[in-house]
This record gives sequence, structure tokens and C-alpha cells, in this order.
Amino acid sequence: MAGKTNKLLKQMKYRVEIYYQKADLPALKEVSFFHYASSFDWYSHSPTYTPLMLVAFDGDTPVAAMFANITRVNRLFSGKLFKRCFISQQPAFFDEKCSRIDIFEVLITRLVKEVRGKVFLIRYENLGDAIFGYKGFRENKFYSIKWINIRNSLQRKRKIWDQLSATRKNQVNKARRKGVTLEEFRSSERLQEIYTLIRDTNQKKISHRFPPYAYFENFFHHYVLQGKGKIVLARYQGKIIGGAILGFEKKQTVYCLYSWGKSKRYKTLYPTIFTLYSAMQMAEDEGFLYFDYMDVGFLNKNAGRSRFLLQFGGKQRATRRWYRYNWSLFNFFANKIYD
Repeated sequence: MAGKTNKLLKQMKYRVEIYYQKADLPALKEVSFFHYASSFDWYSHSPTYTPLMLVAFDGDTPVAAMFANITRVNRLFSGKLFKRCFISQQPAFFDEKCSRIDIFEVLITRLVKEVRGKVFLIRYENLGDAIFGYKGFRENKFYSIKWINIRNSLQRKRKIWDQLSATRKNQVNKARRKGVTLEEFRSSERLQEIYTLIRDTNQKKISHRFPPYAYFENFFHHYVLQGKGKIVLARYQGKIIGGAILGFEKKQTVYCLYSWGKSKRYKTLYPTIFTLYSAMQMAEDEGFLYFDYMDVGFLNKNAGRSRFLLQFGGKQRATRRWYRYNWSLFNFFANKIYD
């Protein structure tokens, strides 16, 4: 009874409004990269995505914002079974005096209610903290899977180059000697060409499922051209052999959203290693404090991508991915299995 009373008091204190259009949003500070108001611009004009923003108010003042994205995962079917709701990173909090625990509980509860009849699964990732939001997730019947987050500090006395092993240094130097260079992609004229090349030749090498062209185009126009991100390409003899899509959170953190490399065809040029090192070096030179690879694999899985990324000098920390199926029986068994 006391729990229900406390929940009602929180809901009375913090009012949550949901927006499906950027033009309807109140004025919001740009605090957290994945919860910028410009996220609407990023995911607009594509049938794959339905973006929405939840804003918590204390009276008439916005105190937090949480961006969510409903994604259609099948091109042929559009029913609830083929839709997922994804949220990344902790919400943007605008008032340090307010309780983040209480605000998050109100936000996540309202999100579940809003998308229950619209999507099959809700997934919350890249929290960077194993305990953040625990109470709110549990009360809304989410279950968790332990993951690893990898982040490189760019404010150490040891520079990025000094953190590389002798083997990695030799590989980067070899790529340089053979003429591999890193460049920023700045021209919209070749946007479709570059996207098609990346999709067709590198799709299996990309760490996440590659998004549709509108996502790529929107990111270029609303983030790259606005100084909120970069697309960098590794070139060898005029050919693109690797690259990365980077997002900027103020002058603090660079997020590696996607990375790829033709590591099989150009094995002796080490395109992935060269691209990632060069991207981190760029971030260090431009005064950023962190380079974040976000969630990269299961906890304690000393293999694959997580082990590879740790060789660049970053530190791993435990975090969680939270899931909720909107089919009650399915969610019940998932909670029993994973928790």
C-alpha cells in the first residue's frame, strides 16, 4: 500500500508529456547526446522510425527528457510484432535538485504505458551504470542482461599513442607508410554513393545493424554540419577501406556510433585499427575528455569485440541492458530465465 502511495505522489509531483513532433517540444537544454531535441531530425523522414520524446515537468518547468525510438525491424510487415522501442543512455536531467530516481521511475512507467500496444519489445541500453534506474525497471517488469561498456579517457597524462601496445603502434605506422589516410566526410554530393558503398561492401563488418539511408543523410545534415558529429573515412589509393560515425556530447564525450573496415581484403593495412586509433587521436587533439564505445558485449566475455577494443587502452565497466516484452506470458518466462 505504501509503495502505491509513493508512486502516486511521484506522479502528482512530476507531470510527463509525450511529443511526437519536434515543433511541439518546449525549450530543452542539450545535456545528453541521445536525448537532444535534434534526435527528431536524425530519425525523421523514414518509415523505419517513429521517434518520440517524454518530458517530465515540475510544475511548468522541464526537469528531464527521454528520447525513445519505435523501430520497424521488418521491411515487409508493420504490425506490433515487428516493432521495437529503443532507448539509449540515461535521460537528460535539467535540475540537479530533483531526484533522478523518482523522475526516471515516472518516465519509464509512462513509456511502458505509451508503447504497450505499439511494440513487441522495449530495450534500454548504454546506461553506463549497472544500478541506474534499477527500481523503475523492476517495478515495470523489465529483466536485465549484464553487459560491458568500454570508454577511453582522453585526459590522462599518457597520450592515446602511448597507451597502444608495441604491436598496435607498428600496425598503425605500417598503414601510414603505405599511404592510408583519415579524412572527414563533408560533401553531401557523394552522400548516397558513400552510403551505398558502406552498406554493400561492409555491412557484415559493422558492429551494429546498419540503418537506412535517411538515418545516414539526417545525421550528416543535422549533426555533422551542425558540429555535433563527424563521419570519418580511411582511404587507400583513393578507395574507402574503413570509417566511423561519431557523435559529440558538447566538448566532453565522443560516441562511436558505427565503425567498419575492409579487414579481409586489406588485411595488411589494418583499416579498422587505423580508423579507430585515428578517431581517438582526433578526439584527443580537439580537447574531448572521453571516447565511448558504449555497450560492446556480454560481461566477462573475454573475446571478440570487447577484447579487441580494450587493446586501445580503454577501461571496461559493468552495465546492463534492460528488456521488456509486451506479451505478458513471454515476459514472465524471460524474467524467470534471466533473473
